[in-house]
Amino acid sequence: MALSAAELQKRHGLEGAPDPFPSLGGGGSGGSSAPSQSSASKVNGTSSSSSNTVDTSSQDAFPSLGASSAAPTTLSKPASSMWAAKPSAVKAGKSKPVAPGGLGRSGAPTVGSHPVSDSFSMPANEIDTKALGEVLKKVTEQTGAIVESSTQMRTGLKTFLIKAADQKRLAYARKLIERGLSKNVTIKVEVPITTLGTIIGPKGATLKSITDSTGCKIDIPRRDTLPSYDPKERRDAGPDGDEDEEDQDDEDDEPLVEISVSGPSVACQDAKSKLVALIAGKTSQSSSSIKTIPSSFYPFIAGPKGAKARQLEEELGQGKVKVHIPPPAVWKALERQGDEEGGAATSDRDLSIKVKGDKERVKAVVAEIQRQFDELNNSLRDIKLSIPKRQHRFLVGSAADDILSQTGCIVELPPVEDPSDLCRILGAQANLVPALTLVMDKANAVAVETVDVVSIHRQGVSDPLAHAQKVLRYLQKSSKLRSIADAHSGVKVFPPFASVVASSGNVVIEIVGEDKDAVAAARESIVSTVRGIPPAAITTLEIDPLVHPVLIGKKGTKISSFESTHGVATVFPPVADDSSEVLLVFAGSLDSLPSDKKARDAKLKEHLTKARSALDDLGKDAADLKTETLTVDKKWHRFIIGQGGTVLNALIGEDGLVAVKVGSKSGSTSTSEDDIVTVRGPSNEVDRVVSQIKQIVEDAKNDDIINGYTVEFPVDKKHVPHLVGSAGASINRLRDTLGVRVNFDDDADKKKPKATCKIVGRKEAVEEARRRLEAQIEKLADETTETLNIKRAIQPALIGAGGKYAIRLEEKYGVKLSFPRDNKDGTAPTKPDEVTIRGGRKGVAAAKAELLEAAAFESESRQSLEFTVPSKSVAQIVGKSGATINAIKDETGTMIDIDKSEAEGKTTTITVKGDKKGIAAAKAAILAVVDQVKDVVTVTMTIDPKFHRSLIGQGGQKLRDLVASVGGPTEGYNQAGLITFPKQGDEATDQVRLRGDSKLVNAIKAELEKQVKVLKETIVVGVVVPSSHHATKIGRGGSALQDLQRKTGTTIHFPGSRQYSSVGEPENASELGDAPSTDIVKVIGRKEDCAKAAEQLQTVTERPQRKDAGASSDLPSRTMSIPSKYYHAIAGDQSLLRNVRSAGGSLAMPQGAPVKPTIPRPAASNGSTSLAAKAARIDLDAGDAAAGDDLVEEGDWEVIENYQNAPEGELEWTIRAREENLDKVQKVLEDALEHAKNATHIGLWTGLPRSAFPRIIGSKGATISRLRAETGADIQVGKDDDLITITGDEQSVLQAKDAISAIVSRPAKY
Repeated sequence: MALSAAELQKRHGLEGAPDPFPSLGGGGSGGSSAPSQSSASKVNGTSSSSSNTVDTSSQDAFPSLGASSAAPTTLSKPASSMWAAKPSAVKAGKSKPVAPGGLGRSGAPTVGSHPVSDSFSMPANEIDTKALGEVLKKVTEQTGAIVESSTQMRTGLKTFLIKAADQKRLAYARKLIERGLSKNVTIKVEVPITTLGTIIGPKGATLKSITDSTGCKIDIPRRDTLPSYDPKERRDAGPDGDEDEEDQDDEDDEPLVEISVSGPSVACQDAKSKLVALIAGKTSQSSSSIKTIPSSFYPFIAGPKGAKARQLEEELGQGKVKVHIPPPAVWKALERQGDEEGGAATSDRDLSIKVKGDKERVKAVVAEIQRQFDELNNSLRDIKLSIPKRQHRFLVGSAADDILSQTGCIVELPPVEDPSDLCRILGAQANLVPALTLVMDKANAVAVETVDVVSIHRQGVSDPLAHAQKVLRYLQKSSKLRSIADAHSGVKVFPPFASVVASSGNVVIEIVGEDKDAVAAARESIVSTVRGIPPAAITTLEIDPLVHPVLIGKKGTKISSFESTHGVATVFPPVADDSSEVLLVFAGSLDSLPSDKKARDAKLKEHLTKARSALDDLGKDAADLKTETLTVDKKWHRFIIGQGGTVLNALIGEDGLVAVKVGSKSGSTSTSEDDIVTVRGPSNEVDRVVSQIKQIVEDAKNDDIINGYTVEFPVDKKHVPHLVGSAGASINRLRDTLGVRVNFDDDADKKKPKATCKIVGRKEAVEEARRRLEAQIEKLADETTETLNIKRAIQPALIGAGGKYAIRLEEKYGVKLSFPRDNKDGTAPTKPDEVTIRGGRKGVAAAKAELLEAAAFESESRQSLEFTVPSKSVAQIVGKSGATINAIKDETGTMIDIDKSEAEGKTTTITVKGDKKGIAAAKAAILAVVDQVKDVVTVTMTIDPKFHRSLIGQGGQKLRDLVASVGGPTEGYNQAGLITFPKQGDEATDQVRLRGDSKLVNAIKAELEKQVKVLKETIVVGVVVPSSHHATKIGRGGSALQDLQRKTGTTIHFPGSRQYSSVGEPENASELGDAPSTDIVKVIGRKEDCAKAAEQLQTVTERPQRKDAGASSDLPSRTMSIPSKYYHAIAGDQSLLRNVRSAGGSLAMPQGAPVKPTIPRPAASNGSTSLAAKAARIDLDAGDAAAGDDLVEEGDWEVIENYQNAPEGELEWTIRAREENLDKVQKVLEDALEHAKNATHIGLWTGLPRSAFPRIIGSKGATISRLRAETGADIQVGKDDDLITITGDEQSVLQAKDAISAIVSRPAKY
């Protein structure tokens, strides 16, 4: 049922709320009075009257909307809506016009009417600020969008906020802003040449759609400017890569063509994106050849059996790339030796690495391969050794893979034609010796026997080599060598390479196999076979090569019948040799012949003579040969031959029974001979070929009637090169565009100034070609020649490498440049400075201007200046290792030469080359260094030698810090020579020399005096600390000791430390009484600081004794007696406790550890200064430092026996563990004891440069850990001095020394 508004309010609890839809009529100021009940009742049909008729004339039911004649000046305020924040004010009078909303909308824009927004930024420097206001106004008018902009000064971006009614208007507004405000630019897009058709589209439709949508101009190069490229040749190879591997290697990548895109920058990028997307399918794939990597590195990159190459394909290439790494050529030659006819060495050359697949992945894989090569090239080392050539084949294929997988090394073999047997093992330094062992094992693993065919028949023939070659040819052709190999299991037979036979004069057959007996048996079979072919058993005869196929017959049926009938074997030469020599070999058994040699040879000769005569007769019968000569006009010869000889090959046929010769021999001058075509062969074949040739010529003549319109006209000879173009480019362009042939027949008479131009083709095309050529001749008519005077010295720079700059000028301006050349005898030309330019007037003028400008620039850049400096300042000018002079060169861009021949004089000449500005800057920089040397003073200080080490610091660091702290140079090469401490063996050991700038020297002297004063106050104090408390005072990892030293400012050495003995005796030694030496801790520092440290050391904090993890008095225990001398070796093993715990037990060390014997440092030999001492000083001048860079000294080395002064007796070591683990724990302790017993010697090495210590240790200790593992010796490198301690048996100690020496000898890399 219908409900009134009042009832609805009551039902929903809204009684008393204002009417949300108030009446528009009304009377008084209240204006909010509800309608009368009567009217309400009438409207709702609830009147008390019985009549239900609606009174349409009732003013109450249908109130008037007001008069239309005039609007009232005021209207009553409408009632407030409950959803309105404020009542709407309705004002009478003329309404205010509203702003347009764009795109047919009206009304002012509001947030509600523009719900879609977007923001974007553009670089402020790429915006046309002048058009900003106009563009934004246009956007508002056409889209009705609200645009706000702001500029971020920090980022240089201008940000636009767009609000629009819908997404379509928003996108259109952004497009208008980007297109209207972006500055015009031109960008280049490189695309493959084969994609130009796709970009242009049918009749240019695709290109037009891109230009229309982006508003950009796209320029595609003209066809005649494109590089020559024929994709058909590649397609002919087939998609599966049927072309030869060498052809693939020589294949050039598809050329790229630049397309120019011009317009607003944003639009250009949009057009570029569309172009790239259009050809994405064709550009996503690419191939790359890597030709810069030597083939000896291929196995490293490919990995064993290609594992690393497959890894590159799968991981870096993501399965979208194929990597082909060919084996070295010598490997392929050796692997195919047994299969090659005649033992000829293959002509394989080392091919390049090919990477094909996804374009981006290909780039990544190529970069990774190049990175691997660079890393290998820097890290690999080699060993050279001689291995007999016959064993080389055992080091390729699977053997090479085994060597590479086991040792990481490969064997580089000489080419098969090279008589040398010198091989090279390439790999990491540490792997070379194992690789050498494996290589020799591989080379000697197979038995090798040889058969010298020449030696076997040397006594019975005048030319044993020729006979041996015939025997070898027969053995190979008859497959006897293969039969012998098959008859002996595991045996292979390899004939010699033809190149080896030619170079050595020997025919040696090699038999190899793992079973020596089988190899020996195979050798006997070959020897027996070779002996069974004496010189009398072979004869030769000459038969025309064209007859060979006829004699052999289809599948060899004819010759097989002849051989069985006459008891001989025939050997025809390979077709490629074009040889007429045929071998006849007696195929019967020699046992059937007389035993007497003369009688046997006579019988063989008789037998072969009959067979030879029979074969000769067969050849003559089969040769029903004839020669027919045809006279065919030379112009038709190309139709007979066909493109690439295709038609001629079809005429000859697959069997090759006929020979066709087109034209005369080279060098013939007879016109009649040029028209001759000779056909020779069996008569029926000759008839067939002649008939086909006549038909081909007839067809060509008929075609010439249609396309044979010919025009000839004279042309000046000087214009012919320009009309032909580079490599015939111009006439080829006419041929391609008009379908005509253009030839220039230059008359042999050079005196005639004219040549004849002949154009053949359809009439319309011929006339157009002639018109174009004549137009070009008119342009050439104004050709002129200019001669320039350019100094000979700068001409090479103008020509460029390979003439590239000169060629660019010639092509750019269409001119010809001629630079003077040396005479044939090497003398200079008569006019060395004359350069000639020939061409059109405009081109010559432009080329002349550019060439003179380039010459002026080169002249300016090739200035030189000489000046002298005091010889004593040369060392400072050069700097350490040339650092100072190289810096001047780099900063000024000049070349600086110092005349070394004047080194002994007072002055030295310096030559500076470059441009004027650079020369002036270089001279000023050099003279500035000289001025510094002029103010050099030398000061000598007296400093007690005991303070020298403290002042120098580790590696000379304290001296470097001192110089820097007083305002001196921070670079090492500039600090060199400032401070010189006395060298070992100097008489005045307390004299320190300072040399340099007076101000700097005085500052250094003051600072040194200050530090010496502090050192003089330093004392050494002994503090008695029970040895049982030492571990507590040192702390885990030395943390407690470091903390104590930091707090007190002292240095503390516990007994057993490396420098304990070198710091001197305590000043309070008398106060220490009879304290054990193992309890005396030495403290170094000022008196008051030492007192603080001593107090802290003597303070004992009681704490419960620490027990090993898992230790328990309830567990079973076992005691081992171990000699006391091994105590420190076992206790110092850092892995001992860890191994004991791993075995499930605990270890209790003996109480009262014995005193650790002191190991003396080796004395310096010959009083020389060690490299460590040099490295610790910065007092070497530049010359000494440079000389020292290449110096490698042995240092001081001494090997002593371990445990010399060790205490006697034994100590009890207690182990605890569960019963089942006791044996394991005891085994751990026994292994530690055995290791200590093996450490019989100690090597002490001092004097090595500390700069080499980081290389000995390696990154995170990797190198020293490797040395320990490889040699079995324990190596310790001093942290505060130059002592290296090597512990182990005598052999391992010496091996470790050699390994360290190799590392130190290697030059450091920076």
